[in-house]
Amino acid sequence: MKTGHWLTGIGSIVLLLTGIGHGLRIVDLQKMIVDGGMKAPLDVILKACWLAFSGEMIALAVIAMVASGMAGGGRIVLICAATMIVNAVLLLHFVGPSFPVYVSATVAVLLLAGGLLQRKPAA
Repeated sequence: MKTGHWLTGIGSIVLLLTGIGHGLRIVDLQKMIVDGGMKAPLDVILKACWLAFSGEMIALAVIAMVASGMAGGGRIVLICAATMIVNAVLLLHFVGPSFPVYVSATVAVLLLAGGLLQRKPAA
């Protein structure tokens, strides 16, 4: 059980830092939008999606960490793991094999292992 908390904690910290770093890269995204000549409304939609994804990562990290400390929280951690698996698959499909895919997959594995170890055995 303690190992499950540690794995969830590590995955949550990696995800939190990734979400913060992703959100801070909005400045780089803005430069790419200007350099690429992207016009409204696509530029605003892209920025909104970028920040929404950053917020999702931060929220998932916090939810997984809080759930890890709750009785029966392993199920919630598993839902967070499933979300990260979907993120990794979508990134792999649209971006291809790259660093974001590897980070998402690593966090998914950490949360999956942590959630499975925290589940209560059936009585």
